This record gives sequence, C-alpha cells and structure tokens, in this order.
Amino acid sequence: MTALEDHGVRQYAEGVLVGLKRCTLDAASDEIARSSQRHHLDSQRVAQALVRLAQDIDPEADSNATAVARFEWGALLAGRH
Repeated sequence: MTALEDHGVRQYAEGVLVGLKRCTLDAASDEIARSSQRHHLDSQRVAQALVRLAQDIDPEADSNATAVARFEWGALLAGRH
C-alpha cells in the first residue's frame, strides 16, 4: 500500500467514526491513535481493520487489528443495521 492509499484508509476510518459517533474529525483521529497505542498496534492497521468491518468485508489476516477494531467499535457497528 502506498503512502497515499494509507492516508486514504485513515481518512475513511475517521469518517466512519464521525458517522457512528457524531464526533469531529480531530476526535476521530485521536480515538484511532489512542486505541492503537492502548493495544500496541500501528494506527494504520487499526484504521484498515475498522474500514473493513464497516464495509462488512471479511477480516483480513491481521487478526490482532481486527480484534482491536471489534473491541473498540464493534457495538457501534452492530447498531447501524
């Protein structure tokens, strides 16, 4: 993945949180960063997992990041249907 694609995934993940939580982009960015730090994972991996879960795409092989995304935002994602 290129740096531009990485940036796009991060922006999309922030947008997911803005839509789910009705927060600002800055708050969404901070939340992704804090969650990543709390679970000792790269924020890009967590953002990618959040995007995949939001799109109902099968989780990729990065089970740690998927587990973090489900733990942090799974209840919000489940309530959107």
